[in-house]
Amino acid sequence: MKAATPATTSIELTASPRSEFPDIPPLPERPASLIGGTVRTIDPIHDRIHLRAFGGGDYTIDFDVRTRVMRGSSPAQLRDVRPGTRLYADTIQKDGRVFAKMLHLESTGSMLGETRGQVVSYDSGQGLLKVRDVISDQPLNLRLTSRTEIRAGDQAIQPSELVPGALVQINFQGVSDGPSVAEKISVMARPGSTFVFAGRVAVIDLRDSHLTLYEQSGVNTFEVGLHSLPASEKLKLKQGTDVIVQAEFDGKKYEAKSVEAVSTSPE
Repeated sequence: MKAATPATTSIELTASPRSEFPDIPPLPERPASLIGGTVRTIDPIHDRIHLRAFGGGDYTIDFDVRTRVMRGSSPAQLRDVRPGTRLYADTIQKDGRVFAKMLHLESTGSMLGETRGQVVSYDSGQGLLKVRDVISDQPLNLRLTSRTEIRAGDQAIQPSELVPGALVQINFQGVSDGPSVAEKISVMARPGSTFVFAGRVAVIDLRDSHLTLYEQSGVNTFEVGLHSLPASEKLKLKQGTDVIVQAEFDGKKYEAKSVEAVSTSPE
């Protein structure tokens, strides 16, 4: 008689003495991206959740004992995550994989989510916006309505200005069927936009002609191309120098138009 294959119905954790485990390092502090969807399967052996995203696309999301679980404003347990559970995962890139810092389980009412990424296309006839999320290469489909608020800075703009390559941050409402509904879209950069960055040079790569800049706050880093600068200007750049960079966003990357060293007063 053939043995039946056991079905995974939830995540079960077995309590063990704390001393049996080495100290687990804290998760890195970096911007997180929300991925919303329905749990398809759970792999408790490898600590992975397979999620069917709202709007299409499948994701494999890792978790461990550092992953927090919430239902509304109340703490929940990993064992509450089962196939069919609707949730949003607060995710980061960790060791080349998508890792969940927090799982927000569906409670009563609609589920709200947030994503940051780059516009792939906008279909004005159907009101569908396709965005490539910062965490995954799989595009996310979102529906725009007459109530969708779209802004670039303090200025309200039209959906037609959501051009391919634009960097956006989107708050949306998850639905059970079809694309999620975009409630607010903030356009952070459009191709041709000019930006000023102030920070410290962390890395200079003259072979690939780019530098990595630490923002003065120490939180964000930016990679800026140097292809437009004369060779003599590139050779003046030194690691650890405080600079002001004027750069243009071309839809794929930031390209420096000028890099000016900032003089620091002796203490």
